[in-house]
Amino acid sequence: MMAFLPKTLLLLLVVVVCIQLSGVLAQTVPDRCWCLKTLKKRVPKEDVVEFSIFPRRARCNNIEIILTLKPVNSTIPSTTTEQIQRCLSPETRQGINLQHCWQRKNTNGTRSTVKMSECF
Repeated sequence: MMAFLPKTLLLLLVVVVCIQLSGVLAQTVPDRCWCLKTLKKRVPKEDVVEFSIFPRRARCNNIEIILTLKPVNSTIPSTTTEQIQRCLSPETRQGINLQHCWQRKNTNGTRSTVKMSECF
């Protein structure tokens, strides 16, 4: 019975260390790509409220453009105002134009979003 106790304590110590390390790694490892599919067609600028652009990162080799769209009128009553977001391909003409606007408006690198009205 006494030989079982040191093995149990050692196993418990290993588990605690692994849990602590997994928390540290989760905070330091960048996210993977958020945009699994991107729109290749133009989105009417009237439908877009704002957009964000995320540069290439360690674990995502893509430039990601995330559009926040205006809510669509629905016949189903909704109690929440859920934002609709879509990913736009950065290679499209609209994607390139939004990247240029982003660079003009985000000169100090502190903005997370740009209003569509600021670009056009």
